Amino acid sequence: MRKIFNTLLIISVLFLNACVGEDRSYQYEALTQHNQWIYEVMSDKYLWADNIQEPAWKKFFGKPSTFLDIITAYGKNDKWSFLTVDTTTTDVHPRGNYNHLDSYGFDFSIMTDPTSQSTRSYARVVTVYDNSPAQRCGLKRGDFIYSFDNNKITSSNASKIVSGAQRALVVCHLDYNEESQTFLWKDTVEYTLPKSTVVEDVAFPVHNVRDTLGVSIGYLMCNRLLVGNGLVNRTVADSSYVDSLDKIMNEFKNVEISELVLDLRLANDGTLDMMRRLASYIIAPSALDNVLAKTKWNEKNSENNVSVMPDKSVGNLGLGRVFIITSSYTQGAAEWLIHALKSAMGSENVCVIGQTTAGQNVMTQLVGYNYLVKLSPVVAYVADGTGDYDYGSGITPDVEINEFNYVNLYPYGDYRETLLSTAYSYVAK
Repeated sequence: MRKIFNTLLIISVLFLNACVGEDRSYQYEALTQHNQWIYEVMSDKYLWADNIQEPAWKKFFGKPSTFLDIITAYGKNDKWSFLTVDTTTTDVHPRGNYNHLDSYGFDFSIMTDPTSQSTRSYARVVTVYDNSPAQRCGLKRGDFIYSFDNNKITSSNASKIVSGAQRALVVCHLDYNEESQTFLWKDTVEYTLPKSTVVEDVAFPVHNVRDTLGVSIGYLMCNRLLVGNGLVNRTVADSSYVDSLDKIMNEFKNVEISELVLDLRLANDGTLDMMRRLASYIIAPSALDNVLAKTKWNEKNSENNVSVMPDKSVGNLGLGRVFIITSSYTQGAAEWLIHALKSAMGSENVCVIGQTTAGQNVMTQLVGYNYLVKLSPVVAYVADGTGDYDYGSGITPDVEINEFNYVNLYPYGDYRETLLSTAYSYVAK
């Protein structure tokens, strides 16, 4: 690192002396110090630090994000390392058309008129997040947005319903004619969508218990596997998410559920500690002495390697199997959880329903904050109890279903909802 700094300093001095006869090397040091610091941290903490090559000196004058891209290009398909700057407006954990930092608070997909009455495009509402402008105006999962501010919906202007000023929406609701077996528009409603804002996740937005053929089935939707506080306002350490999880699991235990459907389709951020806690509730009692997961850091930091055991202090539910709903958004701690449960309980006892997950078999960590930059590189693989971390291409579902191939999108937790009803059908088998 010292070598690079000295090289930059010498070049700067020679160049400036040649041009103006005055030493301004301190200015060049100020322009490169953030990237010098990034290089120093990455050379130590980065999982693939041994693969890093010394960048050309000119690269140290670039933007931190560009410089990080250069460093991580030497990683093994690293799409997970990230940094944030104090002035950033980019969410590092978005989901489709939804982000936490500046959003109307809903996700959508563009599709052609499902009634086949026209070739017009609609924005089909996929998810509406709690406490968001979209929820306050009345939007619901499954709604079809016909227009905004008198503009037709197109793929080129759809970004204008991601964030921005107040919007006037025209929303249509779909109906089904049993006699003709065709879809038709039921009604048209006008909504006023408030201006976009910061939208926090609710970690566990939906949970319920349903009795089917004498079987008590618990359902839990998990959007965040964090200990507490949200993505945006992580200013004070708290245990709010832990408390919420414990309360729900105690409810399940009190009614003695015999099956569990865990919905992780929107879970794309989390920690190893929270993964362990949730796994400790779910894992079969016979597997409580099995290693859940292992971390594998680079050789310099191998002392950080840990074996994660179930926490026997939580009230294990006594389940023999679990059904897990996934999507392409499912990543990170949610994937570590699935991979760990399959190893500890046996793959035959962990049924995954939905789509192939994102494939984050590594852990990132905030390792430093300097020059207004917060750096979170990949620092370790997260393996199952046997040491296997070969799921970088994603976890393939046992039952593959793309919910977007279905016209009706019922609310999360509704027994008619495509992925949940599929899970219930497998519970009954």
